[in-house]
Amino acid sequence: MPQNNNQDIDVFDLFRGLKSQMKKLLIFGYRFVKFLLRNSLILVALIVLGAAVGYGLSRLFNPLKTAEILVAPNVQSTSYLYGTIETLDRSISENEADFTGYFSAEKLKKIEIEPVEDITSVLKNLQGFPVDIVPRISESYDDDSNFFEKPLYAPAYDLHKIVVVATDTIRAQGILDYLEANPFLQNKRKAAYKSIETEIQANRFSINQLDSILTVVPSAVAQDHRNLALLNSAENNEVSAIINSKTKLLERNAELVQQLESLDAVFKVYGVSNWVDKTSLRSLLMYIIPLVLVLIFIFYHLALRIHNRLKDQH
Repeated sequence: MPQNNNQDIDVFDLFRGLKSQMKKLLIFGYRFVKFLLRNSLILVALIVLGAAVGYGLSRLFNPLKTAEILVAPNVQSTSYLYGTIETLDRSISENEADFTGYFSAEKLKKIEIEPVEDITSVLKNLQGFPVDIVPRISESYDDDSNFFEKPLYAPAYDLHKIVVVATDTIRAQGILDYLEANPFLQNKRKAAYKSIETEIQANRFSINQLDSILTVVPSAVAQDHRNLALLNSAENNEVSAIINSKTKLLERNAELVQQLESLDAVFKVYGVSNWVDKTSLRSLLMYIIPLVLVLIFIFYHLALRIHNRLKDQH
């Protein structure tokens, strides 16, 4: 029983201590709110002054702007795209960039590229890799990891995002024109375009030939209705094979037409964003400076109060 009494006393002391701390906290909160209300005009003036100074400084420092370009490389040009972007960025940082006729190199501060993550495109495009590597890749995939940002897997992505940072807006088309100005890739693109056109024409010729054969069927059925029963009784007869061949040729041509539409450039552009101010310390000055001024004012009065209390104790 004495042990239970001691436990009851300990719990009672605990609650009494918590009540005392809560009371002190409420008193502190009340005094702090009272302090803010008493100095509200000064605080508002500091906030307005800090915002004005911060906005002026952010304009004076000329905040950086950024834009994004979404592209899909054709004719196996992904490695060239990444290499060219890295060379561009290195040339900019070393002040050796000269892109007269394409865009203003003086305004360009940084350019980088990254794949648009999509596990389905990775698994589809890695068919040329060893058979056992695809399951291991899918098992290792994690949205929060940078596993698929390795250069080895860059060609496996369909879409890639070019991020441009500049002191002012520049022609995004100028950057694309610079990337397109590669004679080898242009010749490769034109050859692929011509090859697809040739295949489409050959498929259309075959379709016409199959149509001419199929036109014979109605007349044969009209001459002897037993031919219709013969056609229906055989699942894999010659007519069915002709129809299946025509269907496959039509489907193939539809795919080839889509490929032709994307082959109008080495790097098919799917989107160019507007230029926006890049979030940085200089762009946040109009929020940081008012906060700093208010905190300095509050800490000054807090330090002054502590100093006066210690002075009264002595």
